[in-house]
Amino acid sequence: MERKKIYDQTIKVKGNDNEAIKDCARHLIDGEVVAFPTETVYGLGCNAFSGESVKKVFEAKGRPSDNPLICHIWDKSQISEIASEVTPVAQSLVEAFMPGPVTVIMRKSDKIPSEVTAGLDTVGIRMPSHPVARRFLEDCGCPVAAPSANISGRPSPTTMDRVIEDMDGFIYAAIDGGPCDVGLESTVIDATGEVPVILRPGAVTREMIVAIAGSCEEAYAIKTGETPRSPGMKYRHYAPSCDVEILDLPEKMEAEYGISDGRREEVDYKEMSEDDRQLLVNIAFPYVEKVKEIIAKNPFARVGIYAGVEVRHLLEAAFDNAILMHIEFYTYGKAKDVAAAAHYLFEGLRDLDLQKVDLILAQGFPEEGLGVAYMNRLTKSSAKKNESDEVKDQVTNRVTRSRDEYKSTYTAQVLFVDEKDLTMAPAAEIIFDELINREGPFKLEADDDCDCELYGDSAGLTIFGEESPDPKMVRAVSDLIGRDMSYLKSKRVSVDVYNSADLILTMRDEEAYRIVSDYPDIKDKVFSLSTFAARCGLVMKNGEGKLISVAIPDPAGENDATYAHTAKALAAWIELIFPYILKDLCAKRA
Repeated sequence: MERKKIYDQTIKVKGNDNEAIKDCARHLIDGEVVAFPTETVYGLGCNAFSGESVKKVFEAKGRPSDNPLICHIWDKSQISEIASEVTPVAQSLVEAFMPGPVTVIMRKSDKIPSEVTAGLDTVGIRMPSHPVARRFLEDCGCPVAAPSANISGRPSPTTMDRVIEDMDGFIYAAIDGGPCDVGLESTVIDATGEVPVILRPGAVTREMIVAIAGSCEEAYAIKTGETPRSPGMKYRHYAPSCDVEILDLPEKMEAEYGISDGRREEVDYKEMSEDDRQLLVNIAFPYVEKVKEIIAKNPFARVGIYAGVEVRHLLEAAFDNAILMHIEFYTYGKAKDVAAAAHYLFEGLRDLDLQKVDLILAQGFPEEGLGVAYMNRLTKSSAKKNESDEVKDQVTNRVTRSRDEYKSTYTAQVLFVDEKDLTMAPAAEIIFDELINREGPFKLEADDDCDCELYGDSAGLTIFGEESPDPKMVRAVSDLIGRDMSYLKSKRVSVDVYNSADLILTMRDEEAYRIVSDYPDIKDKVFSLSTFAARCGLVMKNGEGKLISVAIPDPAGENDATYAHTAKALAAWIELIFPYILKDLCAKRA
């Protein structure tokens, strides 16, 4: 289904702005779509009594209306106007788990239109515990039908930023309630019979349900052509654009809950017993072997890893820089903490996907307790697109935090150097600047609250005075990327120019050699395009198996075709090494 923007911009509402939340409620009642936070994931809400409003939700998500929506309420008294029958099992589940991360399916009342239930005679009812959600739902007064607030098939959003990334311009407003506590969608339970049936696992586990109802069944899949009774049963859900591969915990290793102090906590191996250290090695070993296998097959592959902090520490110790430059990490806390892994799963998948990796290796857990829900979502993420998804991939909007929302700012500069700063170096500067504009914004890899401002610059080794770039190179770059570089002025390298740069890339090997010979103290940040590529493990071989060097000839004095070829070659190489430049600068896409 094709998505169409209907607003210039979605209104962002803070969770403590009561008047703005009331305005959102009024617009929802009148037929608008509003995203709101819950303790599980963000929802995409509409008036559950309006079939036309429901259609707007599916249009915003970009999926057919053949999946039922969940009706959200703020008070249990609302159940009577949504459900025509409340079985004893349903009543016991409501009393035990609402408000909370659970959805109970009951027979629907005539007030609920078929658009909400996808034609079924049942409806899912949920009462969130999130305080902002409850205030918003109370202001609405009506039940609010809502799926997760993401483009169909993408990981569910657990932060406001991810909602805006997918929905900016497609919905009226989005309410910011901060990061979601649970991070996985609610448990969905069919309570229309005598025995509860789990249709989608979540934070309310099978064990918890059995403790209340005495018994429980599970039914996570549907038959071909069958209408799903719960969201998450039909389409390929929770999936990034790249493939996901699951690496299981070692046998006999049990998951733990809530043992992490944060995503990036330190690991003190000296305080661990020998047995605990060996367990961590056993967790990390499959990642080591898999990364080696991937890089051996494709030296240009980039791998995302969703795992515990111990895995990252061990991999950083096991690999040299040439391999580490190919890896993007997203750690969720301690490796055995399934609660932390579940909490960060969707955000981790989105973040790694944003870094444009080719494959994500993700930590698996035993399917017990919360591990059932975690593995349910992760398994769906790893499903091949052509096996389980009838909805075409759709490009998300790259709308993120404004700079004033970050707590601090980090700046970094890349300096491109050639002989005279008239052809290749200024062209490289403009090409790099274009990539910054296209791929940004950026943040510091080690701090999500630190904005990164990246800059390019150029200089020459032997230039005297200021000159404009070679007109032929100006035309070649303009023809290639539509950018004007005629305003640039050449400058000579100096100590101050070198010191202001965080990374120095020369066009030829001999230029890098000359800089390092004159200024050995800065050798760790000086590379030619060729040596930087080699440092990152980006090596190409000819038919005889010999290494091919990055050698782009200076086109000065040649014809227009030569300049055009040089511009294309520069653009290709700079785009190829751009993710590795980000790694070198400790930056990542935000």
